[in-house]
Amino acid sequence: MLSKCTMVIFVLSVFSLLVLAACSSGDSDAGSEAEATAVPSAAQPKVNRLIMAVVPLSGVETNELRHSSSPTVWPYRSVYDYPIALDINTGQLMPGLAESWSVDPDGKSLRVKLRKGVEFHGGYGEFTAKDLVAMWKDISKEDSRHGQSGWWASTMEDVEVINDHEVVYHPVGTAYLVESISEIQGGMEVRSSAQVEAKGGNPETLEWAHAGTGPYQFKSREPGTKIVLERAPGKHWSGVVPDFPEFEYRFMPEVSTRLASLLTGEVHMAHLPDDLLTQALSEGMETRVGIFPGVRLFGWMYCCYLNEKKNPDSGYKFPDSPLMNVKVREALNKAINRDEMNKALFNGKGLTMYLNHFNSSRPGWEESWVKRFPAAYGYDPVAAKALLAEAGYGPNNPLTTTIPLLNVTGISGGKDLAETVTGYLEAIGVDVNLEGVDAAAFRAATRAGTVSNTIRMFGTGSSLWTGVGILNSSHTRGFTGVNVLEAERHLLTLVATVDEAKRDAIWRDIGEAMFTNYGSIHLFWLPAEATVDPEIVGDWAFPGAITGTWTHVHNIKAAR
Repeated sequence: MLSKCTMVIFVLSVFSLLVLAACSSGDSDAGSEAEATAVPSAAQPKVNRLIMAVVPLSGVETNELRHSSSPTVWPYRSVYDYPIALDINTGQLMPGLAESWSVDPDGKSLRVKLRKGVEFHGGYGEFTAKDLVAMWKDISKEDSRHGQSGWWASTMEDVEVINDHEVVYHPVGTAYLVESISEIQGGMEVRSSAQVEAKGGNPETLEWAHAGTGPYQFKSREPGTKIVLERAPGKHWSGVVPDFPEFEYRFMPEVSTRLASLLTGEVHMAHLPDDLLTQALSEGMETRVGIFPGVRLFGWMYCCYLNEKKNPDSGYKFPDSPLMNVKVREALNKAINRDEMNKALFNGKGLTMYLNHFNSSRPGWEESWVKRFPAAYGYDPVAAKALLAEAGYGPNNPLTTTIPLLNVTGISGGKDLAETVTGYLEAIGVDVNLEGVDAAAFRAATRAGTVSNTIRMFGTGSSLWTGVGILNSSHTRGFTGVNVLEAERHLLTLVATVDEAKRDAIWRDIGEAMFTNYGSIHLFWLPAEATVDPEIVGDWAFPGAITGTWTHVHNIKAAR
C-alpha cells in the first residue's frame, strides 16, 4: 500500500503567549552595485557563495510582497525585518524594528514606537512610520493575493502617524494586533516606500525586489532556478553580519539531483529524504536540525466554505459536497495507518498530530485530545468502511474525491506522499482522482471558491492564528478548509479579545469544535533536517518553522 516516499522535512514550532504590555525592546539597480563590504567576525568562509538545494516553491513566483504569503516569501526572510521579531531561542516575540508596543487606553488601538537610524538597502533612506502606512495600504488592496489581505482590509480602519518613529494602529473594532505585525505572521515585511515611489510601483518582474533592512539583500533571481542574496553593506542594527558574502537557494525538484550536487560540491547544503540522507551521512555529510519541532503535515480539505466571510449564519457554498459529511471526514482519518506511514516514510521521526494547528506549547491546548485520539482518529479500516456506509457510500456508490499532485513547500516528495494517502483511501473503497494540476491555476481556483471536493497534502509551520484563520476558517481570505460553525462563532469572539487568559479559553473551545468535527486529515509534526558539507558549514541556528523551514540563513556559520 505504501509507495516509496521521500521524507518530509519540517519542524516543531513554539507559539508563545504574547505580551501586550510595552516591550523593550536593495534593489538590484542600486543594491547589487554596492559591494558587501562588512567583514564577519568569524573565520574566513571557504566559499564566497553558500548554496542550498531545496524543493521548488509551491506558489506563483513573484518579488511583489503583497502577493507573497508564507509558501513563497520564506527565501526572503533574511532580507526583511519585521516590526515585532521572533526570538528563535525561546519562541517568544521580541522587539524588531519596533522598540516597544502597547495597547492604548481605548482597549483596542496598538501604539508602536519604532527603532531609529535603520537604513534601507540600496540607499533608499531611513525606515520611518510612513513605510508602515504604505505596507498596510499595499497588502489591503483588492487585488492583493496575500493570505492576510482580507484580514487587513476588513480589520484596520487606519494607521495613524504620530511622528517619524511612532504609529498607532486603529482597528475597526477590538482586535488582537500584536501577532499581525510580527515575524510569525508574515505580510509586514518592512520595505521601502521611497523605492516604490522612485520605481513608479511595485516589482512586477523578478529583476528587482523591494528594498529591506535585513542582514542580506536581494541580488538576483531566475524563475524556477534560484534566488541569490548578498551580504548587506555595513552592520545590521542587531549586530548580525552573515559569515558568507552570498547565499543562494537553488531549486531542484529531483531528490537524486540534490544528493549528487551535494556530494560533488556543486551545492553545500541540501534538503534530502531519509533514504538519501543515510547515504549522504555515510559519505561524510552531517545534519543541522531546526530548534523547535513543529512543522505539520496534513490533508487540507477544500469543501466546506461559508457563503459569506465571518458569517456562520450564511450557510455553506457547497452543501452537497461529500466532504461536508462529518462521517466522511472521520472515515478518511480512520483510513490512515499513521504508525506504518511514520516508520516507512519518516523513519519514525514524526510526532502524532492530535489536532491540526494545536500542540502542547500553543494556547488552548487540551490534554484530553491525546487520550481521545486513538478512538476518534486511530487506524481502523473496518470502522472507516462502516462510516462511509452510514454516509450512503459503498461498492455500488463509491465516495469520489480528488487529490492534486502538487509540491509541498518544505517537503521532499510531496507528490509521492499524495500517492501514499491515495492508497489508504482506496483501500476503504474511496474512488480517488489523483490529478496533476498547475499550481498557479489551482491556487486561483481555491481563492475563487470553485474547488468543492478536494484533499490537498499540505505542510506548514505557521502560527496558531495563521493555521486556523487561513486554513480552517472564513476569517481571512475565505473559501478554505473545513469551516466548522461552532469554531467560526468562537473566532468572532477571539478576534475581539485582547486578554490573554480569555483568549486561551476561547482557543480551547475552537480546538474542541475542530477536534470533534474532523477539520482535516491529521498526520504528523516532523523535524527539519538540512544535510550539509561540514567542511563548509558550521552551526546554524534556525527555528525550522513559524517563519518557513529554511530561514535565518544569516545565522549560518562558516566551518572553522
